[in-house]
Amino acid sequence: MAALEIVAESGIDGLQYEELASRAQVGRATVYRRWPNRDDLFRDVLTHFAETAVRIEDTGDIVRDLTYFLHSFAEASVTSAGRAVLQILLRRADGRDGLHRVGVELLDRRTGELQRRLDRATEAGQLPPAEAPFVNMMLVGPVQWFVLRRERPFELSDAQTIVELVVAGMWREQAS
Repeated sequence: MAALEIVAESGIDGLQYEELASRAQVGRATVYRRWPNRDDLFRDVLTHFAETAVRIEDTGDIVRDLTYFLHSFAEASVTSAGRAVLQILLRRADGRDGLHRVGVELLDRRTGELQRRLDRATEAGQLPPAEAPFVNMMLVGPVQWFVLRRERPFELSDAQTIVELVVAGMWREQAS
């Protein structure tokens, strides 16, 4: 998480291996050996953050699981580490930008996890068939707007309301 702290403070381009080694209290050679390039470093950092801060549970209740996913996303988004992750994920791509590819890889992997969870919910009769990229966009978009406005803390009840509206819309679309 030292890498995310540095990105939060200094931006993506402000991350220097020397500073990372100092904050992580390891030798510079250890950092270079573990992550020979920045893309590898950011891949590991993003993966760790996603798996620990914004988990996709499978309790057997899709509304509950999506509610907790959304709430954890909102909570993570307001932290300095979360803002640093968003900075990485929203980085514009050019032809040479490996960091953008790392972000896309993470989003694709997470979307795959969400798709597997949605498919299990469909098999259990809890949801009609759904495409994870669309469901994710419908869930996360309102949270991003809410977090940007910061008029009040994002509550678990806000997450549940959003999830219930999206799920109801999915059923309505299935019926038509």
